[in-house]
Amino acid sequence: METRAPFLYKIAQLISRSNLTSFDPKTIHQANRVIADTVGTAYSGVRTSAFQIVLKNKNELFGRGNHKIWGMDETSVLSGAVFYNTLSVSLTDFDEGHRQAVGHPASLVVPAALSLGEYLSLPFSEIQKAVIIGYEIATRFSKARKRENITTYASGRWGAIGTAAAVAYLLDLDIVQTIHALSNAAVLSPTMLGGSTDVSTGAMSKEGVAWAALSGLQSALLAKDGFVGPFLFVDEHDDYNKEILVEGLGESWLICSNYFKPYACCRWLHSAIEAGLNTIREHQITPDEIIKIEVSIFDRALKLIGDKYPENFVQAQFHLPCCLACALLYDGVIPAYFSVEYLKNNKIQALIDKTIIKADQNYTALFPGQLPSRVIITLKRGNSYSDEVLSAPWNAGSQPSDEELYHKFAGQVGDKSENLWDSIFRSHTSTRGRSHIRI
Repeated sequence: METRAPFLYKIAQLISRSNLTSFDPKTIHQANRVIADTVGTAYSGVRTSAFQIVLKNKNELFGRGNHKIWGMDETSVLSGAVFYNTLSVSLTDFDEGHRQAVGHPASLVVPAALSLGEYLSLPFSEIQKAVIIGYEIATRFSKARKRENITTYASGRWGAIGTAAAVAYLLDLDIVQTIHALSNAAVLSPTMLGGSTDVSTGAMSKEGVAWAALSGLQSALLAKDGFVGPFLFVDEHDDYNKEILVEGLGESWLICSNYFKPYACCRWLHSAIEAGLNTIREHQITPDEIIKIEVSIFDRALKLIGDKYPENFVQAQFHLPCCLACALLYDGVIPAYFSVEYLKNNKIQALIDKTIIKADQNYTALFPGQLPSRVIITLKRGNSYSDEVLSAPWNAGSQPSDEELYHKFAGQVGDKSENLWDSIFRSHTSTRGRSHIRI
């Protein structure tokens, strides 16, 4: 197999426990930050109407079990816990991501690693490693896709492969089993729709990550018992750039160059939100003074806007005029601002009415490597002020501090935040080998 599928073999070698070297403290700390941010986001996700709808069929879909569904007093079987925890992470669009993946690796990898690691009674150090590895493989497979073949940037399209990698590590699969885990996942990954994956309609399935995580879990478990996949899907097909897939493999870890989200909406909108907030803060503008808001941005962002006023919380997360209005009115964008009460708010709708969004060819040329935008705000007295932001905040070059990340975490988790945060960053192994994290 090493001869027939050398590129996939290299990937599987990296995942193997027997070949893995230890991680440096910086990488481990960043893994903890990613884990904490992902778990925190789940706490806001379980409060959405979409999550409550899906939860109604929990026992019929998965059966009864004792695996924790985060942020609530509900449990399920292992597969159900992975599905629901992944779904809750994605629903508010507050979860971290990676520019090279153009998506959200942790939303799939972290729920699978934590739920399975707990099931296998593994120490938290092994769960950390699985998260780092799964994140690496997910991002690499997304990055290595040939751009001319990409029809969707939805994370569900490639996330099952990263999930399978994390699960393969935790199951201690050998190299051949790992190859088949990844191969099975490639087959079972949700195909997804092209373009904006219909997010402009407020589709609650969003990026398909819950289904992809479930597929990744199944793929590795099946491979463990000899269920083989199409292991030539990399080496003898042209869907991936093979050199990019393995370039610098094992030299550094992509989880260390991720981004976090200060705003609970699509990352593509963050630069415009930042530009708008910079403008009103610098010039001490109140929303009542504004008569016009002009936004220049890359053309893909315009395709995310559906109805003039968003009809549900998912549609709102991708609706630039709505997100910008919330930011200018309330000095930020958090999940609570997309409740029915806020979406019908007259002040939000009034600012939407004053907003003009247009595509800028220069900005479009920079996408997806950068997410640039310019906002011009015109006031009643005739003055106009503007700001240009080329990169969204909290990216790889401007990571939030632990304190900033904890503030976001606490705003979602509430009373449990201090204990849960500490349990992630100070986790140790008990005499039974299990982590002391209690989500």
